[in-house]
Amino acid sequence: MRRDGWWLPRRLALRTVWCDVMLDLTSAVRSGPELVIELRVRGGDVELVLAPGMVVDANELSVRHTKPAISRDAGYNTPQTLCVRLVGRMRHGRIDTRWLAPRR
Repeated sequence: MRRDGWWLPRRLALRTVWCDVMLDLTSAVRSGPELVIELRVRGGDVELVLAPGMVVDANELSVRHTKPAISRDAGYNTPQTLCVRLVGRMRHGRIDTRWLAPRR
């Protein structure tokens, strides 16, 4: 399944079982200073594709049998435009982040 769109809500629930998910937020129009992604993932990979200026806070994410590869920010010394806060739990999978410039 693929969903495209520009608008980014303040809270996003991601519930999956044994599938991979890629969330590309590079061109999303932000509705506030923070996006909370509530994860309930069992099996599969989650990849977050972010724009420079977005930072990730995964302090409230519980992982088990999971390989997290989460960088806090892109390291480009750009001002913070959005905090992506990961909450919930993830079991048996992988979660990682990467940064790209927005598509024009």
